[in-house]
Amino acid sequence: NITVLGGNLLFDMIVPLVYTDISYQGIGPASFDDSQFGLGDIFLEPFFIGWHGKRWDALAAIGFYLPTGKFDQKEPASAGMGFWTTMFSLGGTVYFDQEKTWSASILARYQIHSEQDETDITVGDHFSFEWGLGKQIGALDVGVSGYCLWQVNNDSGPGSDSFKERAYAIGPELGYTFKPLGLNVAFRSQWEFENRNRPEGNITTLNFTYAF
Repeated sequence: NITVLGGNLLFDMIVPLVYTDISYQGIGPASFDDSQFGLGDIFLEPFFIGWHGKRWDALAAIGFYLPTGKFDQKEPASAGMGFWTTMFSLGGTVYFDQEKTWSASILARYQIHSEQDETDITVGDHFSFEWGLGKQIGALDVGVSGYCLWQVNNDSGPGSDSFKERAYAIGPELGYTFKPLGLNVAFRSQWEFENRNRPEGNITTLNFTYAF
């Protein structure tokens, strides 16, 4: 019940459990095959403002990734990234009908990273946007979602290079809301394509969101 700039002030947190399976076929010692499961980097968003209209919703937020996941530069599948990240978000959703059953959304993000543990490399800033198109059928949400990501500036530090990252992804999404419990469960599977200077593969996510 706190209002700021005409919108509702919120707080949220994400605790990720991450399984990563990654392989690379190079020459001799350049090849590797690694898989790990563990706690990833916890995300805290202490400042989140949401605005709501008859046919739209909008948000602005500031959040932080904490390096809580294990990171080891010798283990490519590490659940953690080994650095802090500050992330700024701005986006919204529009509804094509009065019942709000058809929707389209876009969310832009800008990430600033700290120096990475062990490597002393500071990863360059990233700009990305996530998008989605959906249809609500009762408590069920069905749709397609994706994202685009670009590295804005070069890495810095010992052994860093001038190659910038790029990634695109698209895939189906399915969600269900248990209103009496304040619980939402969402399943998403996205396939990356046209990646540059970073691994390319499939990212599948199962989200449990509980509103207190």
